[in-house]
Amino acid sequence: MKQLGVVQAAHYYGPLGGIERVVYQFCQGLKGRYAVRAVVSNTEPVTTHSVEEGVPVTRVARLLHVRRMSLCPSFPYWLRASDPDLVHVHMTNPMAEASLLFSGLRCKLIATYHMDVTRQRLLNIPYSPLQKLFLDRAEVITTSSENFARTSPVLSRYLHKVRVLPYGLAENALVETERSRALLAELRRDVTGPVVLFVGRLIHYKGVEVLVEAMREVEATCLIVGEGYLKGALERRIAELGLEGRVRLVGRIEDRELVAYYDRADVFALPSVNRTESYGLTQIEAMSRGTPVVCTEVGTGTSFINLHGETGLVVPPGDSGALAGAINAILSDETLKIRLGDNGRARATTVFTERKMLENLRALYEEVLG
Repeated sequence: MKQLGVVQAAHYYGPLGGIERVVYQFCQGLKGRYAVRAVVSNTEPVTTHSVEEGVPVTRVARLLHVRRMSLCPSFPYWLRASDPDLVHVHMTNPMAEASLLFSGLRCKLIATYHMDVTRQRLLNIPYSPLQKLFLDRAEVITTSSENFARTSPVLSRYLHKVRVLPYGLAENALVETERSRALLAELRRDVTGPVVLFVGRLIHYKGVEVLVEAMREVEATCLIVGEGYLKGALERRIAELGLEGRVRLVGRIEDRELVAYYDRADVFALPSVNRTESYGLTQIEAMSRGTPVVCTEVGTGTSFINLHGETGLVVPPGDSGALAGAINAILSDETLKIRLGDNGRARATTVFTERKMLENLRALYEEVLG
């Protein structure tokens, strides 16, 4: 019997960032049950085809990239050529959304709404009508938390279509190895005293500059893991504040080494400043290793993952004093630190698992595809 064809349409494919990691997990979890493939943007002006861990991936030639949007003129062609029974588009993605609407496809459509547009507000003027047409066309819209759906200016108009599908941590993520244990020993030797950890891209909505400011009031070493366009500005600010010895920009590290950093940390901080941070998978990673979390309340899934007073603490965004106070509260109270860490581990390993996420996804596909 011929398998039903499913296309995951997204910006990129592979474990690059939060959204790309989710797309990768969806594809890996659906293969075998469906003829699943990914159609995504390339970073070069050429279309390539590959099979990656059993999943066909088409990376469509990109001619232009402006404000995180890709222009790929042949995207509608490759969607049609896939002959799908269902297309699953990961938003916000004007290229994929327009391609689906104007490709002539009459297949089923699921949209996963990952984030609100908060920075390119002028672009919302021409984009909003396209987005409305697309969401009107979708059978189902999934999102990561009820809190995010309810407070989103877009999703709040489509609550009758919304299904909450929390993302889960891959079972093979953060596995201890001989290399990770050796790295943990190095970190314990080279970084003495309490450690505050951040993992993520150094970009505007992550609020890393707020964390740097907060470290003026925290007697600990802050390890900032990740890369991004704010690296230079952060380096300058660290120097201005005289924090070179206590705030370290580690850069990007391999996923298999991350477990050592989470295990070395006493507190994990996610200081996001706006709704573009719709979830925060790194919180789940930290919690799974028993590391308490301090995050900000931006009206999305951050405080759905990290429960205030149970798995960590939640503070207002952009407030370096409140962030420092929460970090210090955990560092100064070993009993609180252990309780939050234990609760976080239990929540991460029961609520936010890849297995549960994929079970919910497959059930949704069966419902939509009949």
